Amino acid sequence: MLYTVQKNYHFYAAHRNMSAGEKCARIHGHTYDVVCHFGFEETGDGGVTCLFSDIDAKVEPIIKDHCHYLLLYTKDPLGPILDEAEEPYIALPFETSAENMAKYFFDRILSEAQLPIYRIELRETKSSNVIYEPYKKLENL
Repeated sequence: MLYTVQKNYHFYAAHRNMSAGEKCARIHGHTYDVVCHFGFEETGDGGVTCLFSDIDAKVEPIIKDHCHYLLLYTKDPLGPILDEAEEPYIALPFETSAENMAKYFFDRILSEAQLPIYRIELRETKSSNVIYEPYKKLENL
């Protein structure tokens, strides 16, 4: 990889994580910051690896689809109540930890946007950040 292109996105969402203790089990919201790192081997016409706007056109819809929703684990007992009330939410097949969300977005961007993503950072708060880098070896930890 010769070039890294970094793109930053954000979305607003509520969630709860029933397996992460009392505080996180309550419904609460975040401004999620998502930083995507793409690796390119070479440049094309005019020395450009990929137009930023082309990356945005593929990645932004994946991220923004979650904006202003409640994100819930499919096994959360609140789901049927929201269904009954016809209140929209996004059901996900995992607890909505930052780690799981980072991997989820990484996998979706890789498969749906078909871009050479190699690292994603997901920030839940100003002081809490998760980095998912599946191809990096963890040595001497």
